[in-house]
Amino acid sequence: MLNLIKMNLYRMTHAVSTWVLAIVAVLYGLMQFGIMKIIMDDPFNIMEGMSEAMGLSEATAASVFTSIIRSSDFLIIAAIFIVLFSNAEQKCGFDKNIIGITKNKWKHTLARWISAVIGMTGLVVLAGGVALGASALFLNAFTAGSATMFLKSLGLSYVGLLAFSAVFFFFTTLFRSAAGGIVPSLIISLGILYLIENLMDLLVKKLISNPAVLPTDFFLDSQVMNFDFSSGTKACVILCVLCAGYIVAALGGSMLLQQKRDVK
Repeated sequence: MLNLIKMNLYRMTHAVSTWVLAIVAVLYGLMQFGIMKIIMDDPFNIMEGMSEAMGLSEATAASVFTSIIRSSDFLIIAAIFIVLFSNAEQKCGFDKNIIGITKNKWKHTLARWISAVIGMTGLVVLAGGVALGASALFLNAFTAGSATMFLKSLGLSYVGLLAFSAVFFFFTTLFRSAAGGIVPSLIISLGILYLIENLMDLLVKKLISNPAVLPTDFFLDSQVMNFDFSSGTKACVILCVLCAGYIVAALGGSMLLQQKRDVK
């Protein structure tokens, strides 16, 4: 397994797309810092107190970093990375040269996902680190905030991102193409699915007065993207269980598909 991960990481580090997306992640971190600088510090005197009205008078380390991870824009970057990496491996990588002569094909799928997660984590560190570092150095409204809140929000956001990565990985494995992986990934990342989920909530509320649960309670994007990090331990545990369920289901489905299908 370790050797498979090393081989995947070797290909990843030598792929042009990896470095292009790394540059995009850095630029995205700088862009997020620039937006916060304009809104909170108002260096050009164009906001006229709008930051206070929007509740953005200060930025903490937790809010800066988690705003990167939970952003739909960064989710698109992560989705593109996961899809391009996993599809390249299925199209012309180990699937044709190694997997076809082994019995435990699922191990290659697991190793590929772990490698993709390592690469995605690197993008998180780049984008979040740049935004956090620039904010700490040049944002007057920046404050370190609570270390506990930083670790809590960062950990929960990262767990959610892991679940998203498993879902994106599954669609790419299912359709065996970059287009098949990127289309559902963009539907999730752009909030199109979230709109459908809200319509489902409205339908349930019309049919049932004061329903105990709603469809959005079970959808990953609704729960992760809208989670309140000030929530108690019970809510945090529920979110982690939901994310773990998606990871197990999506990754298990990917490994099963790889194990059962023929290599082309």
